[in-house]
Amino acid sequence: MNNTSRIGLIITVMLMSFFISAVEFDDAQKCNEIKDDHDLTIQYCTTAIQSGELSNENLVPVMASRGYAYYKKRNYGQAISDFSAVIRLDPNIARIYVLRGMAYDYSERNYDEAIDNFTSAIRLKPNSAEYYNKRCWVLVLKGDAESALSDCNKSLELRPDNPNTLDSRGIAYFALGNYQAALQDYNRTIQLDSAAWSTHLYRARVFEILGNTSQAEADRNIARENAQGEEQYGVWFRSVEDAEKNSQHLGSNMEH
Repeated sequence: MNNTSRIGLIITVMLMSFFISAVEFDDAQKCNEIKDDHDLTIQYCTTAIQSGELSNENLVPVMASRGYAYYKKRNYGQAISDFSAVIRLDPNIARIYVLRGMAYDYSERNYDEAIDNFTSAIRLKPNSAEYYNKRCWVLVLKGDAESALSDCNKSLELRPDNPNTLDSRGIAYFALGNYQAALQDYNRTIQLDSAAWSTHLYRARVFEILGNTSQAEADRNIARENAQGEEQYGVWFRSVEDAEKNSQHLGSNMEH
């Protein structure tokens, strides 16, 4: 092979390498840019990940995007796997711990793992009202309503009158058997957020306990009409059942 041919071959290889790198960069870019088509996001992200061309710094957002796409598709096992990979690469992204915690909650009702993840997020962002609220919610479902109430109060100190946190604190009061306080928080939540259909479901149970069956039925109908299908309605209904079991458990403990 003469020098001219050798130089031509080197240039060809360099151009091919540049082209392949450009293609992988394009896949990574599309992975991070596509928001509404979760299947397409997963496709582009997977291609970019499997290329082996991405640095750890560039791999983090790609892996996080694929994890979030799996999360939105309710493929929580794959989401947890991707979020865990992100945390191994960069353990200082609070939002990834929150998403992994929510995936543990929704998929397995694994409250201990969810709480651990929310706690890690709070360590990284100790002034996040949202993160205290999320831990409050899972703590009450686990059965630690006192700690849940403390977290919700902290969240409301950071962001007063937030309807999401008032809703969470309502279920903490419910688990503690303080139905009037729960009702007050639910009323305020609905006043602030008319679309809070799940709050109607929780308030329905409080009304039922307090003997107001007509209002309970009205709230339950509102919840069912506005839930996105029976599956979603069932998920939130089970959270009421969990809180009520915890309420009975706490009541039993207080009697001894």
